[in-house]
Amino acid sequence: MENTTANYVAKKSAWSVVTFWSVLACILIIPIAILICRIIAVKKYTMEFYDDKIIIREGLINTHKKQITFMGITGVSVDKGLKGQIFGYGTVHIDCVGKKWDLNEVVGIKAPEKLEDYLQDKIVQVPMSNQIVGL
Repeated sequence: MENTTANYVAKKSAWSVVTFWSVLACILIIPIAILICRIIAVKKYTMEFYDDKIIIREGLINTHKKQITFMGITGVSVDKGLKGQIFGYGTVHIDCVGKKWDLNEVVGIKAPEKLEDYLQDKIVQVPMSNQIVGL
């Protein structure tokens, strides 16, 4: 056996296995996984309205339940941006009696007009005899 040294050694580059498509796939995998998790979380969010309370349930693995006393509502409005107009969702703003309520703004609600109609029926009607007349 001869013990000679090569004049030149050629090695493969690790970059040769990295293609445009493999880089693109790696760049997209994490955002797509996050998007899927967020979609599942949104789908597991519900608001249940009763005469005296509201129950909010959210979460798939870590579930969270929040119960809010249903106070008197004085006003309701809906905001829908361009995406909301196209895809049928919006933000419902709720004005209520007394201190700041835990649920003043409901963001990303499907068919917000239906929630607005429901809440409009719950608006507290103050009799005219109880209103203060301007001085």
